[in-house]
Amino acid sequence: MFGFGNCGSQSLFAKFAGMHGPFAGHGCSSPFSGLELTDDQLEKLAELKGQAFSKFGHGKVDIVDLYKRLFKELAKQSIDEKQVWNITDEIRGKKSELTDVLVEHLIAFANILTPEQRSKMKLNKLRKLFGISEGFGFEH
Repeated sequence: MFGFGNCGSQSLFAKFAGMHGPFAGHGCSSPFSGLELTDDQLEKLAELKGQAFSKFGHGKVDIVDLYKRLFKELAKQSIDEKQVWNITDEIRGKKSELTDVLVEHLIAFANILTPEQRSKMKLNKLRKLFGISEGFGFEH
């Protein structure tokens, strides 16, 4: 009933590719537990992860730079409110772009998995959310 599934160590490729975070494939309470990902799927996920980190990294740097501009503007002798709001709009726009990138990558991620794997991942996430995994020997 609780889908104890594949709790063995992750594949050699996943370890080599540095699969951590949302793309991780290790641990019995991992969303990837029991999905039996193919090597091809792991390669695609690793590539997607690299693309996501690159895009998010550049976007976050841009946002930090915008905040620096905002605080410089707020520290001036005379505050130009119009400029403050313009910079704030730029920050909103950049955050919106990052949200779009996230959704694009989530869709691409979901498309790599089979419908059965997506269903299993959903159940794994729910188990983790409700703490079921720890109570039934999923944690090592």
